[in-house]
Amino acid sequence: MNRSKLPCTNETIRYGICHGMPICGFCYDYGEYRKPSREYELYNLIVIGTILPIIGLMGLMGNAISGFIYSRKLMRSSMNMYLAALAISDTTIIITAFFLFFLESLRRRNATLSKLFAILSPITFPLGLTAQTLSVYFTIAAALDCFVLVFASDVIKQRFCTRRTAKWMISCIIVLASIFNSPHLFEIYVISCWSIPYSQQLFDVCPSALRQNQAYFTIYYAYLYTIFMAVGPMVLLVVLNTAIIIVMRQSYTSAAVNSSNRTDSDVFTLVLVVCLFVTCNILPLTVNFLELLFDLINTYLIDLSNLMVVLNSSCNFLIYYAFGSQFRRTLKQYIAHFLGRGRRELVESEGEILSLRSHTKSTNLSSL
Repeated sequence: MNRSKLPCTNETIRYGICHGMPICGFCYDYGEYRKPSREYELYNLIVIGTILPIIGLMGLMGNAISGFIYSRKLMRSSMNMYLAALAISDTTIIITAFFLFFLESLRRRNATLSKLFAILSPITFPLGLTAQTLSVYFTIAAALDCFVLVFASDVIKQRFCTRRTAKWMISCIIVLASIFNSPHLFEIYVISCWSIPYSQQLFDVCPSALRQNQAYFTIYYAYLYTIFMAVGPMVLLVVLNTAIIIVMRQSYTSAAVNSSNRTDSDVFTLVLVVCLFVTCNILPLTVNFLELLFDLINTYLIDLSNLMVVLNSSCNFLIYYAFGSQFRRTLKQYIAHFLGRGRRELVESEGEILSLRSHTKSTNLSSL
């Protein structure tokens, strides 16, 4: 039977049916025939349709450079391995954000993009949330590594602040993050629906019975998410960062810093990365609490919080370049090398850094 010949009236639309098919958007209580206000459409176009992709594209380039530099042999250390892994997870966040936020914003303007968004959502939705979990805990792992570097004895440093430990920690974080976010695979599904604005059959993403289960939502989102993805990581990072900053200030005041400038630079860089993370995640945390505790949903704040997530994933490169002296030096040497002018300088620099690393392994850094 030709569905297009079935009736589609105001009465059927009221019940979410048009031409014998569900109306696109009706399954999450937003029929497409209910257009958002023009003010919000303009706001969404500016924040999600313009600013987000610009920041995201720059972030992709910055993360690619960061991941490349921190994975080089002359830059390898436990902390830098966490930062390299962070660059990869941040890249994934930005890519999935293009599909979940930017493409979602454009789907109301193009039928093809609407289909693409619906088809890819079951993949990009759990992948993006898993990448966010990875970024949170890679940041925590790097902060813990820095904390040990500043506070612990040489014996503990030699056991914890190693590349072997970093590899083990990164592997564990990936496995645990995948398990924690596995329920998201079953929270949405794709249906065929009738789009009133485009007057044709399209696809849409609907919440599953699991997603709408009140007990699941309360346990997983209200409790587990709050503990392991929101309040818990934020409190831990603030405590670690505050302790590191206090010790650094005391060491500089007493002029008792015996460690290398490179180590100081690494610690200061990590402190700023954590500060950026905390700052950019205050708004998303607030939006989640408003929804979970008071059932308040503000689309303006949601768009802005999504932008802050992308901003956090895009700006670490600026910190590395501005405050990481060894990162900046290595990047310039590789640029010169790729331009064919710095092969000798790069080899010499590798020798100097490897020599410095062997020296700093036996240096007591507890004076930080």
